[in-house]
Parts: sequence; C-alpha cells; structure tokens
Amino acid sequence: MKRLLILGLIPLIFSCRYLNFTSDDAVVAKVGDKVLYESEVKDLIPQETTPEDSINMLEQYVNSWALKYLLLDKAENELSKSEKDMEQELEDYRTSLLVYNYEKIYLEERLDTVITDDECREYYQKYSSNFTLNNSVVKARVVKISERSPNLETVRKMYKANSIEEIDEFEKLCYNSADRYNNFNNNWVDISEIAREIPYDVQMCEREAWSKSFIETKDSLYYYFVYFFDKISPEGTAPFEFYQTKIKEIILSKRKQELIANLEKNLIQEALEKNLLKTNFNNKDK
Repeated sequence: MKRLLILGLIPLIFSCRYLNFTSDDAVVAKVGDKVLYESEVKDLIPQETTPEDSINMLEQYVNSWALKYLLLDKAENELSKSEKDMEQELEDYRTSLLVYNYEKIYLEERLDTVITDDECREYYQKYSSNFTLNNSVVKARVVKISERSPNLETVRKMYKANSIEEIDEFEKLCYNSADRYNNFNNNWVDISEIAREIPYDVQMCEREAWSKSFIETKDSLYYYFVYFFDKISPEGTAPFEFYQTKIKEIILSKRKQELIANLEKNLIQEALEKNLLKTNFNNKDK
C-alpha cells in the first residue's frame, strides 16, 4: 500500500519550489471511492522544504489520510450489524453537545462574574476549616544566575536583603544580571512553586526552608539562591490572600451551578404548567 501511495506523489516534487502543481486538480491518491486531490495538499509543504523532506511530508500525510478510510472500510466489512449500529450513540452525543452549547450561552448571558474582596473574605471566614495545606506556603525570592556572571558574588551577598532600599537595589541587579528572578509578586505561594524554580524537590525545599530559611545550590551551569522571608507550615492556616483566587473560582462555580439548577427547575415547572410534561408516578392506582 505504501509503495502505491508514493508513486502518485513523485510527479509533484519538482520546480524551483520543488512542488509544481498544475492548474488541473490532479489526483494524488485514491482509496476506494475516496480521492485526495492536489489542491488539498499543495499548501502543506513550506516553500523552502527540500525535495527529500517534501516527499517524506507528503508520504506521511497521504498515508495518514489513507489509513482513515482503510480502517473505516475494515470496520464496515468486519463488524456485525449490531456493532455498527451507532444511531443511539450519535443521537446521545448530539444531544449532549447541543445541551452543552445552550447552557454555555445561557451562562455567558446571565452569569455575574464580578466577585468582590468582601465576598471572598466572607467565604473564607465561613469555610476556613475546609482550607487545609499539603505543603508549606511561603513568601520567597528566587535567583538563577550563570556561574560565569561577574555579579555572581554580589548577588550571593545581597539575596537575603530585608530593608526596602537593599531589596530595591538587589532587584535592579537581578533584572540586569540574573538569568531569572522571581519574587512571586510578594504573594504567598505553595513551596512546590519554589521547587519548580530550582534543582530541588519539594521535600528538600521544605527541609531547607525550616532549617535555615535560605537555599544555595547549583547545577552544571547556574547558581540558585532562595530566600524565604515568611513561611507557614503545613500544620498552620494559610492567610486569606493565599486562597483568594481559589475562592473566586469556587464562588463562580457555585453561581454557575445555581443558574443551571434554576434553569432546570423552571423548565420542568413550565412544562408541567403547559402540559408538555405528563407524569403518573404519583398515581398509586397505576
């Protein structure tokens, strides 16, 4: 099969751009009554592609195209009538898709997406017992700097800065010299975020954070400096700010659920009132 497909492609690999498609829409490949034309493949090959790469790209595309119909042919010929009966599945899928699209538009038109800080804080105070920590949460700054940087030693001396003036000077230095600097906008973050920045796993970050409040490590190319200027252990309670984004998502989700629940309730009520929905399960005689 592969050889037959490629034979149809060879005449296409010519001209100054390697592919010279004629004005007639010639046949590139055919499987049964399914036909692939030049017009369907001529834009697949970038202009600067070599003849060899052009052939390989066309071969991959045509074989993928052919396999779809060859597998379909196998299915049509070898599956039983009941195995090929997809009517109910297709109807269920269509129904689900239409309902999903309707609910999506319904929510877009009615959902109030404005969530105030007061609403979030009220939710946090009411359900604070539900918010538990898996890891420590920290405020930290992380620097990644090349071992060849002329400012490496200066960064090493300054990364534990605490005064506003020293921090400002240190950050200016990092923005000009470091390969990466991240202070997480001075927000609380899960310590796993720190582990993503340096060649340590979460457990190692936890151990260092609670033993000395800083990390100095390196790999073959870079030095990494981490300073924890505030932290809360997994046994503690994270502040409201740490959960604020998550709380907004929860409130928004609840609003969506309420809108959909009201929609469903109203649809049932309206159908009953208009006699579109008839039930008899409350009739004990039936």
